[in-house]
This record gives sequence, C-alpha cells and structure tokens, in this order.
Amino acid sequence: MNRKERERLFKKQEILDATIKIFAKKGFKATTLDEIAEKSEFGKGTIYNYFSSKEEIYKEIICSILTKNRKSVQEVDETTNNLYDFILETTKRQITFCLNNKDAFLLLMFAKMHHAKSTSPEVSKIMNDHEKKMLKHIAEKTEAAFANKEIRRLDSEKIIRLFKSAGFAYIYELIMSQNLKEENIDDEAIFITDILFNGINIK
Repeated sequence: MNRKERERLFKKQEILDATIKIFAKKGFKATTLDEIAEKSEFGKGTIYNYFSSKEEIYKEIICSILTKNRKSVQEVDETTNNLYDFILETTKRQITFCLNNKDAFLLLMFAKMHHAKSTSPEVSKIMNDHEKKMLKHIAEKTEAAFANKEIRRLDSEKIIRLFKSAGFAYIYELIMSQNLKEENIDDEAIFITDILFNGINIK
C-alpha cells in the first residue's frame, strides 16, 4: 500500500475503534452518528467517506469479530486430537480475546442479551448464521468424541449450549469484576474445561 492508502486505512480503523466503545455501552440502535463523530473526533462528512451508514459500521465490526472467532476455532480444530484438548484450547483463546478486546466482547454480550433491540436485521441474520455454523462444527467434534468413547452419549446440542452459556457467563463475570488477569488465563481455562468434563462431585 502507498502512503495515501495506509492513511485511509488508519482513519477507517480509528472510526471503528472509537465506535465499538459506544456500541459496547449502548448497543446499535441507541447509538447516534453524532456520537460516533464526537468519539472518533471526525466530522460526519469524513465518516461518510468511509461508511455509508451507522449500520455499515456496525456490520463491519461484528463481521470482523465473528471472522476472528471462526478462524480461531478452525485453527484449534486442526491442531487438537480430542474433544478435551479442543475445548481447553478454544476456551483459552476465548478468554484471551475477551481480556484483550473487552469492548468487542461486551458488544457481543450486549447483542446476544438484547438481540431484538440492539442490532439490525441484516447483522442479526449474520450472527444467527454464524451461530448455526459454529454449533454444527462443534457438534461434529462432539459426535466424534461419542464414537471414540471419550465422553458418555448425551444430547450434543445441549452439551454445547451449556458450555457456551456457562463459559461466557463465567468469563463475563471475571471481566466485570476485574478478577481476570493474563497470568490466570490457563488456570481459568482448565477450571472451566474440568468442570464441564468432570463436574464437582468426588468420584
């Protein structure tokens, strides 16, 4: 890229970085373009040079987050041989991402908890399609674990939803209470995975 292209990319990223903080706090629908302009320290005219609407900004942010998540899961899938290692490494990566990208994490949590009120129809469809693909992918891993007698046979969809909901709620609590530090990521991932696989009963 030449200097002009680099400058344009830099300005565009500045707008995205500023906007995600507002979306994470207020959600998509409650955020105004005036607030985005003020937060990014650009005029609305400048913002329109990069994005055609508030929805386009939101869509790009969400798509970027989901794409990173999907690539991360695929990488873990290719480098692990069983469900325990897959979930452990996936959890480590999720915790690391949430710790280093708190606004992105809070934005997703906001969008999921207030789905109908906090997003646009197009972005809602993108999120739903992503969720279905991820659930299908992880269900295949779970079915393989059943076949390999790694875990006892249960409803795979329920297992996955329990892991996703409990894991994200636990990470959310850690972040909001400011009890999550980088040096504790491995311990927290092991704890979540161990509880999922072994429960809390004494064997």
